[in-house]
Amino acid sequence: MQARDRSDYSLYGTTSGVQAVRNPVRRCILQLLEGGEMSFESIVSSTGRAKSTVSAHLSSLADEGIVGSRHGEEDERKKYFFLTSHFIGELSPGDRIADEISNYAFEYREGAVDPFHLYKLVYRTFRVSLLTEGLSLDPLLRRVGETVGEAVYPAVAAKNMEGFCTNLARFWEEHHLGRIENLRLDPIRFSVYDCFECVDLPQLGRPACSFDSGLLSLLFSRQTGHLMNAVELECYAAGDPCCTFEILSVPEK
Repeated sequence: MQARDRSDYSLYGTTSGVQAVRNPVRRCILQLLEGGEMSFESIVSSTGRAKSTVSAHLSSLADEGIVGSRHGEEDERKKYFFLTSHFIGELSPGDRIADEISNYAFEYREGAVDPFHLYKLVYRTFRVSLLTEGLSLDPLLRRVGETVGEAVYPAVAAKNMEGFCTNLARFWEEHHLGRIENLRLDPIRFSVYDCFECVDLPQLGRPACSFDSGLLSLLFSRQTGHLMNAVELECYAAGDPCCTFEILSVPEK
């Protein structure tokens, strides 16, 4: 397994603040631990590195508050490691985008009167400002979407999936989040036109609707009673004509 190679740094939130991890071995170890707790031996095997090397990196990560460890219940000589932090995003100065942020403010001055246009301007300018610095906070935005989903779910809940999808489409349009169209239930897939999160973003060559993905994942999980994951197949930011999501069931571990 290789560490993420799109960026120069992986950013992790700890109890003492944000830690930036650049070393490829450490990033690989952390990526492995995102899947759950692992024994020292499994980490060594998965990384292909010497035990002494892995041990040194784990010790440093523990000192920085990024990982924790425990001894085995049946064999105290065996050690297990786990994340004590959360993955926030990535920093890649080389992937900075060129965009004139001040243009967004002028768009609002041209006569927008709906308060939603101001909220959209703030969100869009925030995203673009980060991207101009090569900073992607997609995992954090996804968690924000999940948090918002907890508050939103009662407004779209229904007795069956058909009713839920009808409520979801209405909610999306009433709150200027976009228009949900081309809905099908097996598998659950639909398109979002005029997506508030990305329709005005610069072309990034990749999906960018992390907030929506987190929000939709939570809403469908609550409706079905099972862990669901909203996967973005198409996105305005990737050059597609709309955003398309497929809702997949997450296998139990």
